[in-house]
Amino acid sequence: MKTVSIVIPCYFNELNIAKTYDVLKKDVLDLRDDIKFEIIFVDDGSKDNTLLELKKVQKIDNRIRIIKLSKNFGEFRAILAGMSYSTGDCVAVMSADLQDPPYLITEMIENWENGEKVVIAARSARLEGKLKTFLAHTYYWFLRKLVIEDYPKFGFDFFLIDRQVANILIDMKEKNSTIYVQVIWTGFKPKVIEYVRQDRTDGLSMWSYWKRINLFIDTFIVFSYKPIRFISFMGIVMSLFGFISAIYFIIERMIKGVEVQGWTSLVVAVLVLAGVQLIMLGIIGEYIWRNLDETRKRPIFIVDEIIDIKSNR
Repeated sequence: MKTVSIVIPCYFNELNIAKTYDVLKKDVLDLRDDIKFEIIFVDDGSKDNTLLELKKVQKIDNRIRIIKLSKNFGEFRAILAGMSYSTGDCVAVMSADLQDPPYLITEMIENWENGEKVVIAARSARLEGKLKTFLAHTYYWFLRKLVIEDYPKFGFDFFLIDRQVANILIDMKEKNSTIYVQVIWTGFKPKVIEYVRQDRTDGLSMWSYWKRINLFIDTFIVFSYKPIRFISFMGIVMSLFGFISAIYFIIERMIKGVEVQGWTSLVVAVLVLAGVQLIMLGIIGEYIWRNLDETRKRPIFIVDEIIDIKSNR
């Protein structure tokens, strides 16, 4: 009998856990008696009653394992933790807030059984706020232009991968990255299932704008050389601008006899150049910091406790 692992990262999801499990059981677990399911909830350092709610549903279903991390490591590392402790022949990853419909896992499994190694549920539209939708569309536009051209237009964070692909992602051991771009980066042609992403109905999202900015930076620093190439390009442009400006001022002074007012143009030039240099230093610093972080021997995540049905009695 084949085993399917379902990894669900949780962070401040106390209001979603019971409902998510009920929908998952009704739409997936109860429909395939020929498959052994393993549900891995990863508590990513939640400070609410998420862990308590997880233990409640675990008493109902002994297929549930709980991985409690020592602190909040972020969604990327929480998913890697769940994958690392999974034993299935394939691994599905879904959110705990039901914005992505669990019933699609059944279709994903069918595609996997037909030989697909990567099956992604890609959004065809988003029923979310205008600002969230705009920021998401902007991020994915840049992602397609600068990193991976064939990345799904509206993105995805709901997928199923074969054990072979899961092991590749685990062995990459990157600390500052995004699992979704990694899935596409592996090169396995994904089978795409489209759906409309719903807005969140229970609880508040902990996905802050600062985390969105960090994701944006991580994506383009880790997966693209273009930011550092941009620095070289800007250096060339600024050098040409300075050279052309020098020639212009020389012509104005030597031929036309025009007195060049120095302090105004000098102040503007200094401010512009200083701003450009700081931006360039910031980009270089991001690369250096990530290289330093990758060379450290610190673990990607730390497991505080693994809770199975025996330890929860």
